Amino acid sequence: MDEERLNQMVDDIYLFFPLFRKKLFKHKKKLKQNRMSHSYYHILKVLKKCGELPMSEIGRMVYISKSNMTSLIDKLVANNLAERLPDKNDRRVINIALTEGGNELLNEWRKHSNNEIKMNLSTLSDKDLEKFSDSVKNIKEILNKMGND
Repeated sequence: MDEERLNQMVDDIYLFFPLFRKKLFKHKKKLKQNRMSHSYYHILKVLKKCGELPMSEIGRMVYISKSNMTSLIDKLVANNLAERLPDKNDRRVINIALTEGGNELLNEWRKHSNNEIKMNLSTLSDKDLEKFSDSVKNIKEILNKMGND
């Protein structure tokens, strides 16, 4: 691919994220009462899916540095959404687990979020929905082929 086309793709990618967020995730503004960014929800989703994990493993899975993970986990623990547990096999390791409160918040957020996104998508024609679905699958597939950091 030539340099000019690559530069155009980079510009399009930078514009893609704000547009994607504005059009599909405008409901986040309605969730401000929880005062939590998407990073907290990503951490809670990982804990729900994988169970208790060391902080470093969670950070690796959600692409958050170790230095930032501590303050995020501190806030989740302070809000009784996650808890610190000693590792059964290595007492030097502290695992993070989802609490019942965290599970309830995650379920509430997911339900609200899914409904809002479906409502936003419902304005599209069936043809556009199919095209959008294929595009999302293609982007996900291509991104997964990129080198791991």
